[in-house]
Amino acid sequence: MRSLLLFLFLLGVSCSGQKRLPKDRDVSSSQNSKELQLVLQDNYSGVEQTEFQVIRDSKALKNFFLQINKTRKPGLPIPEVDFSRELLLVYCAGTSLGIDRSELVIVEDSEDNIVIGLKEHTSVEKEYPNVATMPFCIYKMPLTPKKISFQKLK
Repeated sequence: MRSLLLFLFLLGVSCSGQKRLPKDRDVSSSQNSKELQLVLQDNYSGVEQTEFQVIRDSKALKNFFLQINKTRKPGLPIPEVDFSRELLLVYCAGTSLGIDRSELVIVEDSEDNIVIGLKEHTSVEKEYPNVATMPFCIYKMPLTPKKISFQKLK
């Protein structure tokens, strides 16, 4: 009986030890992640050319999802967004070979302009290099009257 209690105690202590966060996190990346929050990412958008959109109302969001869900059965659900407090940033990468893992980041935030950049995850080889995909990602950020522009980082 004692050995069973000791085992359960050690199991409980070892499981709770993994919940701590690393202390050496980059402060600047955590600040950007608070401003840009990933809502949805998928490998098929139906958009063949590279495209960046700022969506500020539910009608534009519904139109975007109509395009995405043309060939999906069942379609992707439209995320719920409070457009009085938030806006959406949509990046469609166009047709590419392999599965792309990219993310949007804030490059510059000035008084009247926000520049969004695409940070590509570099890897030695792409996953599934013979598969044609049309990836997209949707991020939300707090509503702002600033002009939002897109720039591809190198």
